[in-house]
Amino acid sequence: MVLGSVTNPPQTHVSHNLGRTQIGVEPFDVGYGAGYEAGEESPKDMECELVEDEGDFRVHRPAAEDRPRRLAFVDGTMRTDARLTRTDENGVTVSGLAGSWGAGAALNKDGALSIERVQVGRATFFGGGQTVRLPDRTNGWSWDAYSEESDDFESLRRRLQRCMREAEGLIADELSGEGWLAVVDGPLHSIRRSRGVPVVGYVKTHHRRMLADEFWRRVPLLSRGERSGLFAIGDDVYGCYLRIGDAGPWAGPWAGIVRVEVPAGAGRQEAIEVAGRASAWLPEYASALHRDARAPVNLTPIAGLERHLRRLQGNPRLALRAVREAVLELNASSEATQQ
Repeated sequence: MVLGSVTNPPQTHVSHNLGRTQIGVEPFDVGYGAGYEAGEESPKDMECELVEDEGDFRVHRPAAEDRPRRLAFVDGTMRTDARLTRTDENGVTVSGLAGSWGAGAALNKDGALSIERVQVGRATFFGGGQTVRLPDRTNGWSWDAYSEESDDFESLRRRLQRCMREAEGLIADELSGEGWLAVVDGPLHSIRRSRGVPVVGYVKTHHRRMLADEFWRRVPLLSRGERSGLFAIGDDVYGCYLRIGDAGPWAGPWAGIVRVEVPAGAGRQEAIEVAGRASAWLPEYASALHRDARAPVNLTPIAGLERHLRRLQGNPRLALRAVREAVLELNASSEATQQ
């Protein structure tokens, strides 16, 4: 039911405390207005060229393949702890957020799994080109400070996500340079040394159509362990679709489908071989339906790594309390300075 037309107010508004800069913590739960996990941006559909099977869509069932002896699963987590605002002495308000991220690797060497290369960061992000540094709190709560020109809250969340992706990329680059095959949870665009190095991207979500309609409709018909032919994603990456496991009789047709990405720098034939080998052993790591809500696409080593990283990020309620206390201290200090 339409109650009447509403004109959207401008992003800036007048504060009740004009004359000094003030930082605010919004009372709304961070889950409202934005998803808990920031997803990749969703660009328009694209029709990637199939570079295998003479441009036709064929189903491949990889032969049995031993998993690599030095295998690393790289992933990250991120969390928005508080929505913030900054109001200057003229009453102009911009959006901000306080958040945290973690990144690390689950290393599988000769069957033994360990979590290493862990990094955790916290920061504030403010729009309008503003930088706000919160004072440190007890028990290790501290934040780096970043600014964004955009005052859009989702832009700030994407900046938080970039911090996580950059940390993942550095870890994957380091491991691949040491001879590990790094399986990166996400697309390969965050990997700087991706040409010809041992790295595989593992993409669980599908935000856009990447093949011609006639081929795209056939992807969900893949059975467990089957993959599509390789296709080119731009100039730097090849990809293929793989059914990693069975998502249950209640699931939609795309449930259980992942996209495997490999660097294009080593050449098309090498990429085909790498994608084929990875598609043979990746289903071994598919999570079980009774243990993981994102099964089967969330790989078991990645799920364990994510749980570890979230513990290191700390309790969300304590994080919010630390932000509030830091904001109170900052505002009190600013008021005392201007008196």
